[in-house]
Amino acid sequence: MFIGRRKELNELAEKLGNDRFESVLIYGRRRIGKTELIKEAAKDFDGTYIYYECKRSLLGDNLEGFNATLQRILKITFTFQTIRDAFAYIFEYAKTHRVLLVIDEIPFLWETLPVIVSDIRDLIDEYKSQSAMKFVLSGSYVDVMKSLNDGGSETYGRFTGIIELKAFDYYEASKFYPNYSDEDKVLMYSVFGGVAFFNSLIDNGKSATDNIKRLLIEPSSILQLEIEYTISAETSKIPAVNSVVELIGRGGTKYTDLVNELTSRNGAKVNPDYLIKKLIDLEIIEKVVPINEKKNKKKIFYRFHDNLMEFYYRYIYRNKNMNSVLSAEDFYSEIVAPDLREKYLPEKFESISKEFLIRANKAKKISPLIYEIGTYSFDDSKKKINRQFDVVTLDKLGYIAYECKYTDKPVGKAVINEEEYQCSSANLDFYKLGFISKNGFTDEVDRSKYNLFALRDFYSFE
Repeated sequence: MFIGRRKELNELAEKLGNDRFESVLIYGRRRIGKTELIKEAAKDFDGTYIYYECKRSLLGDNLEGFNATLQRILKITFTFQTIRDAFAYIFEYAKTHRVLLVIDEIPFLWETLPVIVSDIRDLIDEYKSQSAMKFVLSGSYVDVMKSLNDGGSETYGRFTGIIELKAFDYYEASKFYPNYSDEDKVLMYSVFGGVAFFNSLIDNGKSATDNIKRLLIEPSSILQLEIEYTISAETSKIPAVNSVVELIGRGGTKYTDLVNELTSRNGAKVNPDYLIKKLIDLEIIEKVVPINEKKNKKKIFYRFHDNLMEFYYRYIYRNKNMNSVLSAEDFYSEIVAPDLREKYLPEKFESISKEFLIRANKAKKISPLIYEIGTYSFDDSKKKINRQFDVVTLDKLGYIAYECKYTDKPVGKAVINEEEYQCSSANLDFYKLGFISKNGFTDEVDRSKYNLFALRDFYSFE
């Protein structure tokens, strides 16, 4: 069953259904759902559909595989001596036939055939006014795919559409487990994140914790292997990548901390900026800049962007020995459960609350509309006050700070009074306070004075 991606699906379907030549770039990290999006959009394509996924192999292997694909689909009996000749034949064929040509994982072909980029440019330039062909290039190496349309690329300006697939937010991801309680939906998103493939493995007939144990905690489970493959694929080319992920997993999140640790571990040859950018492109980590301190480099820090990766490094990677000798049941109860409820889920509730506010803002359920959202940093050396707010919004009236409480009891006036005191004593420039609570609020809380949201609001969108 195809889930989500309505905007991207509609955009791609429009391009495949019109009578113009279209050339489309589609990219996003591994397992994000690029191929499924293409296949779903292609279901209604009225014409010849040619799909080829490039292998990470020798050029000859891809030429052989592409020839076999064309012989099967176009019923030809001859073979092409070069990839360019094969492409040229399809472009010529499309002058008299409706054709959708999809080349998936194009970076693998590009590695062994750099000239393919100029070949694609020449073919698009020659045939774009002669047919209504649909030409789609897809790939998982985001930086490589983006470079195909940057100013220095030979194919710059040749694409009529560019679609970047991001991970689902908490709400879209919940469609993979619609029958779970709101609390379990938070748990599942906090562990599995928003990558389509990871969520597609979840068995709705099993409990949330059973899925975590089966898919992630069991030694050699499918998602343990997936994470280890993702990291090893990068570390084989750049060994220090794993060092960055491990440091962030241990809490070393400031830029200076990362630089110092990486230098001491790997020597002066390491390039921290390159490593960090690589992990950001892979959507494993993200750069966090406080919305009120954008020019202060000392306030920048890095944290996991991918929930699954964070869960893995927090619990499994650092406890590998125990993971191999304890049963999944015992590992979960002894290692995961105590920290999960007390620390991990409250932390994740803050990031999910941010996603909720963004979704509510786009649905015009918040007024005034939010212009920016992020962390907020405050330091007063004289008063020795140092605070960071994880969820702060900026609108036309100013800043609103949100306190997020993932507790079993409704938030009462005492919690709100304490937050008001902390903000007023530090003279923070918040014109209003907001509170987001897992279990709502007591009757004594003045609902007209604060922005109040509960977990039940998170899944109320249609």
